[in-house]
Amino acid sequence: MKLRIPFHPLLFQSSLAAGGIALMAFNYLQFGIPHSEGLITLSNVSWGTLSGAESALYLPLVAIMLAFTLINFALTVYFLGRLWGWLTERGAYRAFVNNPHKNQNAGIFAIVASLAMTVNVFWAPFGFFVPQMSAHMQAFMLPSLIIFGVLLAVLVFLEVTVGRTWFSEGVDLTQFNFIWLLDVFAFGLVTLTGSGITSMAENDTVAGIAAVGTVFALVIGVLMLVAKLGFLLYTHIKARELPPNPILPGFFLVVPISCLLGLGAYRVAEYVQPQVALDVPGSTSLLITGSYALAIGWGVAAVYVVRDYLRTEFSKTAFAPSQWGFV
Repeated sequence: MKLRIPFHPLLFQSSLAAGGIALMAFNYLQFGIPHSEGLITLSNVSWGTLSGAESALYLPLVAIMLAFTLINFALTVYFLGRLWGWLTERGAYRAFVNNPHKNQNAGIFAIVASLAMTVNVFWAPFGFFVPQMSAHMQAFMLPSLIIFGVLLAVLVFLEVTVGRTWFSEGVDLTQFNFIWLLDVFAFGLVTLTGSGITSMAENDTVAGIAAVGTVFALVIGVLMLVAKLGFLLYTHIKARELPPNPILPGFFLVVPISCLLGLGAYRVAEYVQPQVALDVPGSTSLLITGSYALAIGWGVAAVYVVRDYLRTEFSKTAFAPSQWGFV
């Protein structure tokens, strides 16, 4: 029997999660192995000089990075094909984005978030295995800037389109849950993409345009996070009960959002300070340290809040797309 899950934008969370795992492995190698300036590549790893413990650590990381890079690319291509079929299906897209009940239409933002992640996977994990690409990284900066602009424009369009439905007559915002933060998550990943161009591009015009777009996305993301998170905390505390089990993993969305916005702010600050001849010692480090401290604190608190679900329900309940929030 052939199993085929009906298309839903939240399916893109699987490719997003695969890309995240590939990037985590890459980041460990990037900061754990000494190499020349720029992004680390496979040719930078001197396997013959590594100790047994280092080899035992780095080899699995490289294997994990390769596997999940391929998974990310394969799932992205597959889901883009399914997305095209969904968009050409009469009334499917409009029906989805016009359904604000319990913020269900927020799932549309998983598409933009996943595609932004794939851009970063292309730069880093994929470039790790293709040193020629890393050697000619500057040739990819202008195309990357164009993709960044398209993703940002689509994200703003969707925010306006979907956002209007959340505040339309008859919509009960008190029924919204943490999946509502998917648009903030998408802004965080688009910010990551733009800040990556800002920090890597040697062309001043490309870096400057990317910086402006990144600041725009960053400001919107931070403002929405503060407003939405404050509202959700208020309504959940007032209700004195947790959302249904399939929604509980959505609590963890705050963790990557905090990291992404903090990293984006850090990269932009590193770019801007020399431009304006402003140097406040420790200011950039404070940005990323504060965001990661918030992420860790929130993660610990979220585990405590959903501890009963994790202990008794997680392994028994049917799969729900929100469970990708754990990854």
